Amino acid sequence: MRQLIIILVWVLCPIPLYALDVAIKVDGLETKLKENVLAYLSVERERQRESLNAARLRLLHDKAEAEIEAALRPFGYFKPTVTASMVGDEQGFTLSYHVEPGPPVKLGDVNFQLIGDGADDPQLTKTFPMSVGEVLDQTRYEQSKQRMLAEIIESGYLDARYIQHQLQVDLQSYSASIQLHLDSGKRLRFGDVRMHQDILNPDYLARFVPFNAGDPFSQETLLKLQSDLIDSEYFKQVEVVTRRDQREGDRVPIDINLKPNKRNRYRIGLGYSTDMGPRLTLDWKNRRRGRNGHRMRSELQISKPLSTISTEYIVPLQRPTVDFISFGASLEHFDSDTNSGNRALLSAVHSVSLGRGWRRSLGLEYSYEDFEVGEQEDSSRLLVPSITWLRIKSDGKAYIQRGNRLEFRLEGASESLLSTTDFFQLYSAVKFIRGFGEGDWRVLNRLELGATWADELTELPPSKRFFAGGDNTVRGFGYQDLGPRDQNDEVIGGRYFAVGSVELERRISGKWSGALFLDAGNAFDPDYDSDAAYGLGFGARWHSPVGPVRIDIAHGRVDDDRQWRLHIVVGPEL
Repeated sequence: MRQLIIILVWVLCPIPLYALDVAIKVDGLETKLKENVLAYLSVERERQRESLNAARLRLLHDKAEAEIEAALRPFGYFKPTVTASMVGDEQGFTLSYHVEPGPPVKLGDVNFQLIGDGADDPQLTKTFPMSVGEVLDQTRYEQSKQRMLAEIIESGYLDARYIQHQLQVDLQSYSASIQLHLDSGKRLRFGDVRMHQDILNPDYLARFVPFNAGDPFSQETLLKLQSDLIDSEYFKQVEVVTRRDQREGDRVPIDINLKPNKRNRYRIGLGYSTDMGPRLTLDWKNRRRGRNGHRMRSELQISKPLSTISTEYIVPLQRPTVDFISFGASLEHFDSDTNSGNRALLSAVHSVSLGRGWRRSLGLEYSYEDFEVGEQEDSSRLLVPSITWLRIKSDGKAYIQRGNRLEFRLEGASESLLSTTDFFQLYSAVKFIRGFGEGDWRVLNRLELGATWADELTELPPSKRFFAGGDNTVRGFGYQDLGPRDQNDEVIGGRYFAVGSVELERRISGKWSGALFLDAGNAFDPDYDSDAAYGLGFGARWHSPVGPVRIDIAHGRVDDDRQWRLHIVVGPEL
């Protein structure tokens, strides 16, 4: 009876299994060869399994030499010498493999031929990127072969194919040969573009098409067209179909199936920054008004220092993805520590792309502003024409390694043209981001300069004066806390502005990074006192999906005034 109980316990009770302690050592190889060997080794893949036992480990060890040889062949090593050993007991083993790769096979013959219409196309590559005398690298061979085929197809030769593709290795002569014959076939061209939808004028949609019938076919161009139609927000689904089955001669028609988006979009948002404090935003967008692509957007934003209600009507031009005219109206209530008041604004803007990332905007605005700044209570009316050049470029990475933002603006007003004062203002801003140290380090530089020509500072409303201090100018000070001061020591803004910043950022872990920074500058005016201010500090960055969250602690200093301040900002870097 006792023996039966013992047997039942052994059968019914789970017996814990422990994986063998297996160490694998591979030496004698450079890094990429070693990594490929470890990827090929069965024992490397199975060494953590709980079911692995000594007998199974011996079997895998016996297979290792053949697997190492197979792992080295793609890199041209066909005669390696492998010295293997296995040392240990039932609970722990060390498997060692010393590998001498031997001499690599080199290319003795590379025969690449491009035939078909592409043979006479000067834009196509006619030589294979591997040459006689190079070490055979089968991975590079496959990548080069596919890259050349993709290049030819992208150039409009949709029927291109390899009619011969051979890589041969002769172990007696210890050399390799490549035989590649690529038939490009006939170059195809764009036919008619047929957009299937019923919400917009077909003539307006035709402006999105960046090519004409008869232009060489390009898959990249089609992808851009698809992206532009999605970005327009008119459609929630864009399907582009190349109708090779309806080809007429060398013309390939294109069908684009479009599924409309909802006409209206509503959003509510909550935000926070130390400049604005808590912020509530209500946003309504009418994605299409009528059949010619017009759009409309209205927004209500509420925060303590600045609340606005605005609306904008946008009319796309001949190039609807990049050029437009907009008409806007807004009401603002501002109430900061330095100034308060109300502003009503009507505006019109003609904005066009100049290429290479540059955009030029011609603007005209008419505003009425009643304000209080320092001891001054006044009002102004300004009719202000302006011109702005703006360029924003980046490498598109979530953690930008190379990017810049350049902005230049000229504007002014005249008493003879519906304005209460004469002034002319110039403003420029430059920001650069550069990564180094394999992308873990970044330097962020910023410089802003502004100058205003006016007889008297007091004739300018606060919206046309320069102030400094806050999250985006000189950290360590509050929003608009810096600038020229009147006889009552109150900040009243200035006619000139100069602010710069240098920031060093280091990635710490994942999406987190740390930063050290120095800000310097101020707003100035020759009729009032103001000194350069400095902000020195450190902070943390979390690179969220909606842009970096910046948390900074800054020590601000101007003249004898010193203070510490916390800054929290969410938003784009450029």
